Amino acid sequence: MSTLPKYRETQLKLRSYIAEHGLRAGDQLPPEAELAEAFGIGRLSLREAVKGLETVGVLRTRHGGGTYVEPFSFAPILENLPYAFQLEGRDLLNLLELRAALEEGLIGRASEWIRRRDLEELRGIATAMAVEGCTPDEHAALDRQFHRRLYEPLDNPLVSQMIDLFWEMFHRLHRATVAQPSSPAELAQMHLDIVDAVTSQNGEVEAMHRHFENIRTRL
Repeated sequence: MSTLPKYRETQLKLRSYIAEHGLRAGDQLPPEAELAEAFGIGRLSLREAVKGLETVGVLRTRHGGGTYVEPFSFAPILENLPYAFQLEGRDLLNLLELRAALEEGLIGRASEWIRRRDLEELRGIATAMAVEGCTPDEHAALDRQFHRRLYEPLDNPLVSQMIDLFWEMFHRLHRATVAQPSSPAELAQMHLDIVDAVTSQNGEVEAMHRHFENIRTRL
């Protein structure tokens, strides 16, 4: 006899059903009555399980229109981070290490696919960081735009989502630290150095490493 709660057991059955029937994002699940009968459970238990999978972004129920498989996304992870969740000291540095490893590992490949138009856009974003009077939120928005744009030539949606996930998690927690922010000129120059390295396809990893090393020293 299973020791799992009924809703959890049903969630596992739903996941197995999706996999076994080859359902993909956008595909509709069978009607509630049909699934409940197939699983040997009541409709209330099925609804509870479906609601749980909606919370983590696996399913989506349309009012009066059935239940559908959702595209994969990291967004539910961010949405479900407790508001009181805080990382300090070593934990925040560990999160930074994960982000740095991802970007330093991908920057060389991204530079192979990047085009002149991409470089011009990246240079424009980096230059905008030097504008005096830019608010911290505006600088953060530019930083996020830069890092996301840098890896878009890879045309890998999972990479884009990972960049967004680590950026968002780090900056949510970073706001609670006492780190001294870089000046607008310093912030712009670090990103311009990355653009220059990518343009010449020489020293990209080192330029990205210096960028994250600057953040490490400020935590």
